[in-house]
Amino acid sequence: MRHITLCCLIGLLVVGCEDLLEQKPLSTGANVLPSDAIQNEQDLFELLNSAYDVMANSYNGNAQNLPNLLSDNLVRPVQQDNYTSVWLRNTSIFNGSVGDVFRQYYIAILRANTVIENLDNVEGLDQATRTQFEAEARFIRALCHFDALRSWAQPFGFTPDDSHAGIAIRNSSEIVNSPRSSVAEVADFILDDIAYAKANLPDFNDVYATKWAAFALEAELRFQQHEYEAAFAIANEILAQAPYTLDPDINRFQHPQASSEAIFYIFSAIRTADNVVDNRNAGFRGNYFRDGNPSLRLTEELFDQLTALGTAEGTRGSMYEELNQDGNISYVTTKFNAEFFNIPVFTLTQIHLIRAESAAEIGQDLTDAIADINTIRERAYGSAINNISLSATAQQVINAARLERRLEFPFTGQRLYDLKRIGSQGEPVTVRGSQWDCPGMVLQFPSTEQTDLFPLNASGGC
Repeated sequence: MRHITLCCLIGLLVVGCEDLLEQKPLSTGANVLPSDAIQNEQDLFELLNSAYDVMANSYNGNAQNLPNLLSDNLVRPVQQDNYTSVWLRNTSIFNGSVGDVFRQYYIAILRANTVIENLDNVEGLDQATRTQFEAEARFIRALCHFDALRSWAQPFGFTPDDSHAGIAIRNSSEIVNSPRSSVAEVADFILDDIAYAKANLPDFNDVYATKWAAFALEAELRFQQHEYEAAFAIANEILAQAPYTLDPDINRFQHPQASSEAIFYIFSAIRTADNVVDNRNAGFRGNYFRDGNPSLRLTEELFDQLTALGTAEGTRGSMYEELNQDGNISYVTTKFNAEFFNIPVFTLTQIHLIRAESAAEIGQDLTDAIADINTIRERAYGSAINNISLSATAQQVINAARLERRLEFPFTGQRLYDLKRIGSQGEPVTVRGSQWDCPGMVLQFPSTEQTDLFPLNASGGC
């Protein structure tokens, strides 16, 4: 019966946050209060697991596709109206693809908050387990706030003190309308959660969050904040101490084992005991699958960069093809052709490139930065054919690191975030003919979010 009531609770939490916040639990009927549903450690664990579960429903490619569509990596989508609206930088309050990703972020946050609020209500929960459950919940909450912030708000540096409108901070499951906090306030909230996660998560945690996942999240956040000294120090610590190795395989979307460099990833599996498929890659495979009719295709400019040094087996260029359909030429990837693969969210490659660019930004010795870039390039091309010089200048290192971030992560949304980061620190940046900070470069909130406290983003595209 406890598992049945927990299922009822999870069903309740599937309701979008904006809907849930308009409802009060009924004294009778189907609604189940957390205090009734969460009776023991297993109940709490299952609720925490459900937060990971709903997060996986976004990071299966759906969340990554939206910022990628706003960048200069893709041509206009094929037969996908919601995605076409995003690509045109004219998303409306009724765009289902955008609204679904936003809701999934906040459902995961709601479940994480419910875990945290009920830690003291479970008798017999030892302190170590309690602390780890809270740390995992706070990592989930931090990650979802971070990615919602950088897709639905203008980037760090858009205003000098980051006082421009961000997103709502949800730090409880209390039924209240929340205002849009400033980007600076959201960042402070995320960093507080990260600090707790770093201090209390284990080094190893199966498919769940580890302390190194929290370190990687902070490295990416500091990097986007232009806090390059902090990003450099965190990247150094990860590379010196974390138990991961750079993957020799050019494609890190792997199965059944995750890539050796995946610091945090979304797990896909076939449970052989009951032959149940738990496949978390539909957003990628369903839109890029080479042997179907992929709706998302590369620009010719990006394809040329990816294949500039050839398409030999085992090299980076081997994952990209020119597709001729009755004389219509387009450019596609084979990266997501496998039926099953895990989704890396943070990788060692990201950390190497954060360290390289950050080192050059702050004037550090460039020896390690150059080695970081050349290690990535030697894997990409199978030789030192495209290595940068050991005497490269800081600007050459910055340019090389930025290019490698684009070519290593062409489908994760990193390109958009980097273009905004570069533009917001004063460099001239246009994206498909539009300024990096035009209104259409952020996604529109679902209509259900709008209140007197929560104004929507400007509409009208770029």
